[in-house]
Amino acid sequence: MEKKKKSGFMVQGGILAAAGLITRFIGMLYRIPLTRIVGKEGMGYYNNSYEIYNIALLISCYSVPVAVSKLIADKEGKGEYVNSSRYFRFALILSSSIGLTVSLLVFIFAPQIAEAFKYPSCVIPLRVLTPTIFVFSIMGVIRGFFQGKHTMVPTALSQIIEQVINAVVSVVAAAYLINAFKDLNEAAAYGAAGGTAGTLAGAMAALVFLVILLFLYRKKVDKSEAIDITGKMDESKFIIKALLFTMMPIILSQTIYQVSGIIDSYIFSNFMNKHGYTETERSIFWEAYSNRYKWMYNVPVAIASAFGVSIVPALSSSYAKNDTEGIKKKIASAVKFNMLIAFPAAMGLGFLSQPILVLLLGDVTDNLGPRLLSLGCMAVVFFALSTLTNGALQGINMMRKPVTHSLIALIIHIIAVFIGLNTFESENGVYIMVICNMLYGLLVCALNWWSIAKALNYKQEIKRTFLLPAICALLMGVVTDYTYEFVYGYTYSMALALIPAFIVAVLVYAVLILLTKTVTEDELLEMPMGKKIVRILKKIKLIR
Repeated sequence: MEKKKKSGFMVQGGILAAAGLITRFIGMLYRIPLTRIVGKEGMGYYNNSYEIYNIALLISCYSVPVAVSKLIADKEGKGEYVNSSRYFRFALILSSSIGLTVSLLVFIFAPQIAEAFKYPSCVIPLRVLTPTIFVFSIMGVIRGFFQGKHTMVPTALSQIIEQVINAVVSVVAAAYLINAFKDLNEAAAYGAAGGTAGTLAGAMAALVFLVILLFLYRKKVDKSEAIDITGKMDESKFIIKALLFTMMPIILSQTIYQVSGIIDSYIFSNFMNKHGYTETERSIFWEAYSNRYKWMYNVPVAIASAFGVSIVPALSSSYAKNDTEGIKKKIASAVKFNMLIAFPAAMGLGFLSQPILVLLLGDVTDNLGPRLLSLGCMAVVFFALSTLTNGALQGINMMRKPVTHSLIALIIHIIAVFIGLNTFESENGVYIMVICNMLYGLLVCALNWWSIAKALNYKQEIKRTFLLPAICALLMGVVTDYTYEFVYGYTYSMALALIPAFIVAVLVYAVLILLTKTVTEDELLEMPMGKKIVRILKKIKLIR
């Protein structure tokens, strides 16, 4: 039974991780034409609008899916199906009310918010983006409902639909608006508004899909309620209290992370403004940091985010039964799987930063983006681990710990940013931001692990989880870099050189982790598509 549950948790996490990678890949693809249409200045406005939008979303309803899934899973596990439905309905009313209020407030005060960050032109894309908060407040509850029933498929499919519509509308709207307002000084801001319009359109499409799915699922819900013999119906006040007390720690921990981005933007903008840089120049610097560095390393982190979501109900179930050993095994499996992906992803971005960014974003003249990505590539590992361990702490009912740890990390991060910016020359300011960003992720990792170890008497296996994957990934990176340079020397084509480099990277890393016994056959079988992978490896004699 335990093996099935573990397998189910890994498979559901794998489904969500696959969807996350697909959506990130689509995101990378549409950012190529979007960046070329609106330019670096426009992307700077676009990303700053997103920073503000993200914090508003987090404050209002970003935590809803995890909170609703946790509460519904708890009620379903006790056979309280009627109660489960009531929690869903109350969550829908509460979340949509908060989402609508925050949407209106951000829309009304957009000029003041944009001015505070020294990017007054951001008001245009920000106002287009704000209705998305209300849309997500409803969509998040429905996603949480399905996740609470231990299926990530609706969430995964809706994410893909959302991103596809987002990509199409963003590019078309950006091209139309920047052409329509090309004679105005705010042309880049209007182009950015086209990009944010795509976000709104994508969210609305995903919501329509989920509502249709929920309607079709209604018969199954009715059948479940019919067999509910518990007769348990929590009071309205208790339900609202439970929702708020579950949501608040998640809101706070996630908000603190997003606040770090807002504070970084504010400090950096004012610092560069003080040193005589114009709004356009500041926007270009910030675009390199937020678009070419932060956005790129967050692509592989999507895998950890998916397992962070799926691990919460899985650990909650084991925790309710006092199954400490089951909890430890699930945490160990999830961490190892993530590290096996995070380390090679980090090395790939570090060694091949320039060709990747050139092909994806058309960065043919400016080396700033590649330098930032190479410098900060280990952020992939730090944020993958911190995201996963946040989910682990939430799953064992240590809801306040991620909040405390994020706050401690944020305070140290801000101090480091101030010291760094005021110690080194202004042109190095953006490099300081990268280093301090990695410091934040590293601190959260360390603090989370300390709490998990203390609560569960848990000792993480180090050699095969961290050391060997890191060494194998580093060797892979070196070989991949030589392969790329060799092929590029003959073809003078980054695209043609990247293809064999990528193939070599996969093969070299796979061989290394098998030869060093970093992963065993049993561990592979527990992973998503493990049986197929083992079958293939046995055919090519890498596993006996």
